[in-house]
Amino acid sequence: MSFQTDEQQQTQLELEGLKRTLEWTEIQREQLLDRLDLLRLENARLQDQVEELEHRIDNLKQQQPLF
Repeated sequence: MSFQTDEQQQTQLELEGLKRTLEWTEIQREQLLDRLDLLRLENARLQDQVEELEHRIDNLKQQQPLF
């Protein structure tokens, strides 16, 4: 009887540990998804800056007199 109780307690402890691990993993996943969203926004902003700078360069090249 004692062995079965010990085994049940051990199983319960393992289950609780797995539940905590799962909760932590879900929290980390949400944090990573949030970070990914921020990186995508930053990437889009930087891409817009690159396009704007390329446009400025093209305009400057067109304005430059040919000698």
